[in-house]
Amino acid sequence: MSLTLYIVRHGERMDHVEPSFVYTSPTPFDPPLTPRGKRQAKQTGSYIYTLQQESISNDTKRNAKFFIITSPFARTTETGIGIAEGISASEPNSKIKFRIDSSLAEWHTSAYFPQAVPNSIISKRFEEIHEKSGKEDNSNYPFEVDFSYTPVLNELPKYPEGIHEVLKRCQSALAGISSPFIQQIKQSRSSEDSEKLDTDVVLIMVTHGWCFNVIQEACSKSAGWKEAGFCAVSRAKWIPKEDSEGVEGGGIPDITVSDVNDTDDSEKTEIERKNEEAINSLNAVNPDGKWIIDVSANTDHIKGI
Repeated sequence: MSLTLYIVRHGERMDHVEPSFVYTSPTPFDPPLTPRGKRQAKQTGSYIYTLQQESISNDTKRNAKFFIITSPFARTTETGIGIAEGISASEPNSKIKFRIDSSLAEWHTSAYFPQAVPNSIISKRFEEIHEKSGKEDNSNYPFEVDFSYTPVLNELPKYPEGIHEVLKRCQSALAGISSPFIQQIKQSRSSEDSEKLDTDVVLIMVTHGWCFNVIQEACSKSAGWKEAGFCAVSRAKWIPKEDSEGVEGGGIPDITVSDVNDTDDSEKTEIERKNEEAINSLNAVNPDGKWIIDVSANTDHIKGI
C-alpha cells in the first residue's frame, strides 16, 4: 500500500477577471471559477492521473483509490469537481471519493474579508452538489460524495484568524487528513491481504494559495515560500520510517525560523513569539515516516488554457 499527496490550489476565480463581481454578487466573499478556471481544473485532474500512472511499473497491477478533499469555498469545490472529471476522463472506472473539510479553507483574515464569512457556505456546497446531480446517489458525478466523512474542522475558522492560527490549522489539516491512511499502511504491512498491499491511496487536497504553501512546508520541513499560480500542483510521497533510510533526503534536518532582525527574546512581542512558535511547529517529526516532495507548485500542465 502506498500513499501519495497532491496539494492543489484552486483555478482562476471570477473576481480576478470580473472586478464588478464583488459589487453585484450576493456572495462577494465566495467567487466561483471562471469558465477558464473550470478547464484548468479538469486538465489538472488529467495531469494528476498521468503523474500517478508514471510512478507505477507497467508490469504491476495496482488498485488506485482517489480521495479529493476540498475547502468549502465555491472556487475550491468547483476545482475539486473538475479534477474528478479529469481523472474520470483518463480512466472512467476510477474510484473517487469527494470530501469537504473546512480545515483547508481560505485564511479567514480581515485582510481578505471585511467581515466573517458565514458557515452557511458549507451546507450550500452540499445543496449545490445535489441540485446539479439531480439524484440523492449523485450518480451523475464521476465520484462518490462521502457524507460519512468526519472533517478535521466542520466549520470555518474563527474570525479574524491570526497568522499563527492559520499555520497551526493547516498543519492540523495535513496531519488529520493523512493520519488514518498512514495507520492503514502500518496495518497493511502485517496483513496478508494482497488487495490492501496492492492499493495506491491518492489524496488530493484542494485549497487556497496561502494554505497551499503552509501544507507544502509542513511536508518538506523547510521554509521555502513559492508563488502558487492557479491550479498549481505539488506532490509528496509518504515514506514509512522503515523505508526511509535509503531514500535520498532521508536526513533532512528540522528547520527553525529565527527572527530576521535577530531580536532578543525579551524584546519580542507576544504575537511575534506565537508566530515563530507556529512556524517552527511545522517541523514536528512524525514517528511513522516522512513526506518527500518531488513536484513543487507546478503549473506547466495548464499552459495554453
